[in-house]
Amino acid sequence: MNGYMGKILEVDLSNRKAEAVDIDPDIAKKFIGGKGYGAKLLWDRAPKEVEPLSPDNLLMIMLGPLTGTLAQSAGRFAVVTKSPETGIFTDGHVGGYFGPKLKFSGYDGIVISGKADKPVYLHITQDKCEILDASDLWGKGVFEVDETLKKKYPGSSSGVIGVGGENLVNFACISFDKGRQAGRCGPGAVMGSKNLKAIVVEKGKKRPTYAEEDKFKGLTKELFRMLKTHPSKIKRHILGTLVCIWEGIDGGTLPIKNYTGVDFPEIENLVPEKLWEQGIWQGNTTCFGCPIACTKVSQLKKGEYKGKKYEAPEYEMTALFGPNCLIDSYEWVTYGHILCNDLGLDAISAGNCAGFAMECYEKGLIEPGFELNFGNGEALIKFIKLVANRKGIGDLFREGVRGAAKKIGKDTERFAIHVKGLELPGVDPHGSYGMALAFATADRGACHQRVWTPRAELYGKLKRYSTEGRAEFVKYNQDERAACFSLDLCDFMPFSEKQNADLLSYATGLDFTPDDYVHTGERIWNLTRLIAIREGISRKDDTLPARLLEEPMIAGPSKGHFVSKEELDIMLDEYYALRGWDKNGIPTKEKLNELEL
Repeated sequence: MNGYMGKILEVDLSNRKAEAVDIDPDIAKKFIGGKGYGAKLLWDRAPKEVEPLSPDNLLMIMLGPLTGTLAQSAGRFAVVTKSPETGIFTDGHVGGYFGPKLKFSGYDGIVISGKADKPVYLHITQDKCEILDASDLWGKGVFEVDETLKKKYPGSSSGVIGVGGENLVNFACISFDKGRQAGRCGPGAVMGSKNLKAIVVEKGKKRPTYAEEDKFKGLTKELFRMLKTHPSKIKRHILGTLVCIWEGIDGGTLPIKNYTGVDFPEIENLVPEKLWEQGIWQGNTTCFGCPIACTKVSQLKKGEYKGKKYEAPEYEMTALFGPNCLIDSYEWVTYGHILCNDLGLDAISAGNCAGFAMECYEKGLIEPGFELNFGNGEALIKFIKLVANRKGIGDLFREGVRGAAKKIGKDTERFAIHVKGLELPGVDPHGSYGMALAFATADRGACHQRVWTPRAELYGKLKRYSTEGRAEFVKYNQDERAACFSLDLCDFMPFSEKQNADLLSYATGLDFTPDDYVHTGERIWNLTRLIAIREGISRKDDTLPARLLEEPMIAGPSKGHFVSKEELDIMLDEYYALRGWDKNGIPTKEKLNELEL
């Protein structure tokens, strides 16, 4: 098939077998690749009784038909599994160079099952996969292992877990080439449960073919010319994801002091310009096929990472380690971000957990054995290390804020900020009705990558502090992003539905119209909902913690605002109706038939 390599690498760690199997053209047509193809395999092969950390769970690295092509941002791929943190479907989307190298080796994905009897790593070359001993790598940090593998296999890319994954922390991540994470929902713990330390892939000589090569190349040239002068490209290159700090300040959507929204004028110390002024920023880097180069490279002046250059910080981690923990130093924020990458923890969840732990400590509800107060950068770093190693207070938080709140009790679930077990990212929905609905309904729990409404609310596309139009906006964008993450392209590409559909059509020959493209995204979104329903998820779970539904924002532009339970219900009713789901959030038979599910 054009666009695809035609093979998926199936790895059974229990039996130490690896073989290439043909992709299913019917699945490719109905679910594209990446997120969609992975969701279909999870639905078919990981039934309800499969425990996320059992050998029977699947860990999948799935490429899209545009991965490794000439399309802009074609370095992307999806990591799909059943989450140990939420118990439902999860997909993490990663850039960099690992995905194209896997494709050039002849594969559209890797499906990993079973459990090795001792630590191993996968060594993948063109049309070949070896399962090799990793005993000497176990217990080591991501950065050290990545450097070891690159010395042994020059020019390779690798996905590595840190001690967080080895210790089965439920929000452990997989770090690809040190700086690119499949972070949310704990794929690193799934990898650790399989005794799999790393996956290293060497660049092969194979390349994807195009159904209509001239049209594909013509469109990519047109898109490149558009991107050169596009305002979002220019802003992203200069400020990266940190541009959202200014939008959060202006819109009152930054998480401050565990999502209470207290006055925090020190946030001015975390605007992106301060990163340059303090000499931490050392330039930008980019992903395969991307002309934006939004990723910041930083150099710390203290700690164990002093003097070396790392990919950090991003907006989400700045928001969670910064104002959420009342820390106003880029040195501490960047330190926390780099540390999580090395230890193999999702930095978003780690920052949310830290804010929750700090509030519990200041209220006298936990005794960590050190001063874990808001604003304490040293305490933040100590907390992260304890969690990754599951020592002391860190073991209490291995399951995230939901698990910690259940163990602590004392009404802490009111301010444990999560949805379906996944910690909220760096947006406080007190000031964003759209994100309140988006978080409540996202298919992997509270997720920032499904819909982004603050910009539309801040600049007038959506009416502020209103339920009006939210259901339609959220539903449509969830569908479109599900399709985009199956291609698999980056969030930051400002391409239209027609341009994405044309890229897909010219690459594969499958002839997608813009409506077909979005309709396929809707099919994928409904499938991930079915996976959630199979695990017991329904309307009762499409909600927010009490703090967000009952307590107004204390200060700032969104002072006095919150999305009430009644307002959320209004949006949910409209959202379910638009989706063709019943009042309990279950897709109707008519909708499933329409979507060929």
